[in-house]
Amino acid sequence: MYDEEIEKAVLYYIIFKNEELDIEESDFINIKNKLIAKAIEELKLEKEEISILSVQSKIKGNQKQILEYISNLGNNIYGITAEGCYNRLKELSKKRKVFELAQSILSNVTEEENIDIYIQDCIDKLNNIEKINTKEKTFIEQIAETTSEIEKNYNNRNDYSLYTGIFDLDKLTCGLHNQELTIIGARPGMGKTTLTLQIAQNIAKEKNVVFASLEMSQTQLIQKMIAKQSIVNSYKMRLGTLEEGDWEKIARASIQLSELNLTINTRVRTIQDIEVIAKRLKNKGKLDLLIIDYIQLLKSQGKFNLREQEVAEISRRLKLLSLEINIPIIALCQLNRNANTGEPTLADLRESGSLEQDADNIIFIYKENEEDNITTLKLAKQRAGDIGKVKVKFNKQLSTFVNLVR
Repeated sequence: MYDEEIEKAVLYYIIFKNEELDIEESDFINIKNKLIAKAIEELKLEKEEISILSVQSKIKGNQKQILEYISNLGNNIYGITAEGCYNRLKELSKKRKVFELAQSILSNVTEEENIDIYIQDCIDKLNNIEKINTKEKTFIEQIAETTSEIEKNYNNRNDYSLYTGIFDLDKLTCGLHNQELTIIGARPGMGKTTLTLQIAQNIAKEKNVVFASLEMSQTQLIQKMIAKQSIVNSYKMRLGTLEEGDWEKIARASIQLSELNLTINTRVRTIQDIEVIAKRLKNKGKLDLLIIDYIQLLKSQGKFNLREQEVAEISRRLKLLSLEINIPIIALCQLNRNANTGEPTLADLRESGSLEQDADNIIFIYKENEEDNITTLKLAKQRAGDIGKVKVKFNKQLSTFVNLVR
């Protein structure tokens, strides 16, 4: 898994032929070649010219010997192209990394407590190794890819499968979007869970939705959905004071709900759990939207001095997860106590300013007038569009938000 002449050939083409080859120090085994590769990396970072003299100046030691070694890098190049020796170098580098990972697994697997997270971690490391030889796309290729995405959006302009069902909100946002993190924040009792369940229910008619709840049980969540679908008061279900006609409505609603592509998970506890489940389902083609209720109850397996740091880590990983597996993610959020009255602002997001930074969209749920049943959905941030407010009716007994008729 090592070829000294290939290493020298790659360095020769970079220094003497000005070939743009993306190398890392870890791609090399020979200590002298590693020092030269490190010098080239430093010169690239400093945006300096790569030449025999600039590389020599970066390496400590006997300058005469260093200059002589660099000068002789191309002595044994016979019909080997720059691309050929570069691909061979990267192939050997990947083999070594896979071998090292395999050794690490053999040494550590017996000590791992959460095997699912460990497996996903190993898969991520393998994926990273696989990407080693992937060339960065040129700007022209990026333009072509973006143009293709614009054309795709045009062809799918009548696709409403990722729309929330809240009409005025969908007018502002054009529904949910892949690779975007949406934060929905509110005080307790404002209907965060009810709203996102309703969104999940609407989208799960055509798409695969996972609702991860750290606050409520499966029974509580499904009872809310049945109440909405059947138009039967949820308090009557809880108290057991149902009337004879209610049972038929509940049965019909249960059949309708069973046809949804919806999974409710109440076992997750950490952001690592979320990542494992999301990646596994995405690989199977069974995840189009992830909802988390709620972010302040989520933990991380890392060690942090402050809870704010932990929430910042969770927030960032959720955003990166949406980018990696190309889905929209909704995360619910509690607001600070000082948001008990008045209109919420971005400063009211609890425990972390990073939520404001990482989120593509932030929606607040609140009442402008406590005396009526009109609720305001405030789109306080939208990275790709305008902000605004939407009015809806919140029926707590039927666990539903109703569009206002205009």
